[in-house]
Amino acid sequence: MTIDRARALGMLAAAPFAVRPGALAAQTPAVIRIGSSPVDSYAEANFAQDGGTFAKYGLSVAITEFPNAQAIVAAVVGGAIDAGMADMIQLVNPIERGVPLGYFAGGSVYHSETPPTLLVAAKTTALAKAKDFEGQTIGVVALNSISAMAVSEWLRQGGADPARVKIYELPFATMVPALQRGTLAAAFLAEPFLSANRPDLRVIASAYDAIAKDFYIGAWFTTRDWAAKNPDAVKRLAAAIYETARWANAHHDDSSVMLARVTKMDLDRVRSMTRASWSTSLDPKLMQPVIDVAVRYGVIPTPVAAGTLILNLG
Repeated sequence: MTIDRARALGMLAAAPFAVRPGALAAQTPAVIRIGSSPVDSYAEANFAQDGGTFAKYGLSVAITEFPNAQAIVAAVVGGAIDAGMADMIQLVNPIERGVPLGYFAGGSVYHSETPPTLLVAAKTTALAKAKDFEGQTIGVVALNSISAMAVSEWLRQGGADPARVKIYELPFATMVPALQRGTLAAAFLAEPFLSANRPDLRVIASAYDAIAKDFYIGAWFTTRDWAAKNPDAVKRLAAAIYETARWANAHHDDSSVMLARVTKMDLDRVRSMTRASWSTSLDPKLMQPVIDVAVRYGVIPTPVAAGTLILNLG
């Protein structure tokens, strides 16, 4: 189904989703088009496809790879795909502009005890505290992102002025060389680059903790129009996702083989990583911290109650 953007912008994003009488009898689409990204925290759809879980729930799924969550959201809004994962920042901003999107299942979740992304510096650096980084440059993978917000909030909570620190955007693959050259004072580095370069790095902080000890890195969403027309498919998709989550959380060795194929990484390197954790529910309390910090830094213009972003599946 193609969604005309002008029509989408004219619809109310906050309109409640409700299953109509008889809606469960609606046929599931022949193929559900899902967006994914070749990184651990966005690879859940690949696990469900490879493990046969989508098929178990009577779903025929076609997966398209995208470079990031922003591209996945754009593809759903444009009608190129039906569903995908995205963080709260990427979804709230289009919703605030009137695009009718909503979450229907939890996805990857950050837990403080198993951080897959850490603020690091070169092993030889003398910098340690937040105040030490004033006048310095810190690398993040994307500006106006959870990563950039986490670094800014860690600086603020540590008594530093975030305005006196240059936050610079660059790919993960170039961060460690930049640290070694001294171009960056620190970098917010994610797996697999984190574990692969541990001997040359010193951990400064788990900067995501500045947002919260637990929060969603990404959650599953679709358009309210598609969900209203395909309620049974959305429910079965959510069930398949949660079964996959339970399996992936308990079977890192098996999912490592799948992830190595998706990312084209060496299997031993994947197995050495701190792996993503997966949620088996959709809890607004794990969404709200990201929204609140995004509002603090102007990434999201106005406060939003996380519960309003969730589709009512009945």
